[in-house]
Amino acid sequence: MQIKLTWINTRRRKIISILIDFCISITLYNHIYFSEFDSYPNYLVNISLGLFWITISYILGRYMKEKKISIESLFNSFLKVFLLIILCIVVYVLVNWFSSLIILDQLFFDKNDFLLNNIFVKSIFYLGFISLFFQYFISIINYRIYEKRNLWIFYGIREDYLRLTQEIKSNNNYSKIEFASTSETLKIDYSKRLKGIIVNENNLINKDNLDNLYKLKLSGIEVISLINWFEKEFHRVPTNLIENKYQLIMRIKSIEDSFHIRIKRIGDIFISLLIILLASPIILIVSLLIYLEDKGPIFYSQIRTGLNGEIIKIIKFRSMHVNAEIEGIQWSNNNDKRITRIGKIMRAVRIDELPQLICVLSGSMSLIGPRPERPEIEEKLFKEIPYYNSRYVLKPGISGWAQVNYPYGASISDTKIKLSYDIYYISNFSFFLDLLIFFKTIKLVLNARGYKPQKKHY
Repeated sequence: MQIKLTWINTRRRKIISILIDFCISITLYNHIYFSEFDSYPNYLVNISLGLFWITISYILGRYMKEKKISIESLFNSFLKVFLLIILCIVVYVLVNWFSSLIILDQLFFDKNDFLLNNIFVKSIFYLGFISLFFQYFISIINYRIYEKRNLWIFYGIREDYLRLTQEIKSNNNYSKIEFASTSETLKIDYSKRLKGIIVNENNLINKDNLDNLYKLKLSGIEVISLINWFEKEFHRVPTNLIENKYQLIMRIKSIEDSFHIRIKRIGDIFISLLIILLASPIILIVSLLIYLEDKGPIFYSQIRTGLNGEIIKIIKFRSMHVNAEIEGIQWSNNNDKRITRIGKIMRAVRIDELPQLICVLSGSMSLIGPRPERPEIEEKLFKEIPYYNSRYVLKPGISGWAQVNYPYGASISDTKIKLSYDIYYISNFSFFLDLLIFFKTIKLVLNARGYKPQKKHY
């Protein structure tokens, strides 16, 4: 069994921040509760508080990277913490009040309840300010230790270097890269903040330069291949950087282990049933609103390409007018007039995807995986995008690594970028990565982001 967690490397600061926040919340509540009652609080309440705190903090973006303290960043962070404090208190009060009603104990709080409430409120306010301080401290220390060494040297030919820099421009996290030709002796300026050397795998390097790379590696400077570097830095694998099919074969070998597939299938069934149960009131309301808007069908089915290129049928809530494709199949675009009023809301919060849970239960789809595309559109994609059929090695998903990292794709250029994320997912496929995508999907849904197409289509 092989577990690949390469995506953790660039998220170590965020993971450490979350773990510290969780520990602070548990320790602080334990301390304040013990000082009042000379005993420890209910274990379940304490853990629930910690999990709720870090989950909402992640959704609000509290674990973002800060390079320096500024009035604007401090105000934004304080605002997020204040909102989180209020939300924690509201949820706590509602849970206590409803639980009292359920057991028919009382309609109003007694003195003990008020004392518990005061302890909880005090703990939350302390937690908010302590967490705010620690998150700033961790972020700035991390930047000063790791982020200052930000220079990479690409050691290869200029043509590959230009392809690399062109690909990087589409990423917000833009690394500083200098070029050094393999036709010349590699010279390193140690006064610069050098982070490592990028070497193209197919370039022939003479013995002297190979010895230089070996010495650099031994001195602590990272020497990494082009594909591995891009995968590590940007969590995607662009097809125009793949020199041959063997590189791709080596990246999709992890899915041959059926252990991951079995775990994934069990999770698909359990979570799909749970979501259907919890979302049943929303499903009923949305169905009624779709019908009332234009008296048309509630559901809409489409033919898509699934595992191993097989044809599957997916079901969605209808978000467009009945005759939306009378002029032929096409990608959606900004301000698409074919989308209904309720359809715009459904797409923003991804409610239109809920019926696909039936496809997950039937086994034709998964909760997490490359998004299935329509065969009519894929005919053009096969001609324009190399290695496009590599997406077929896994079941298509309702959400995926491409969906949580890139907005709605409505062009060939968008599809190329999304394919690079899909290849990364296939290469690093694991239960833990699926869990990360699941939480990032929840964050996108609650923030109503990533559902609009890019402005340029080509």
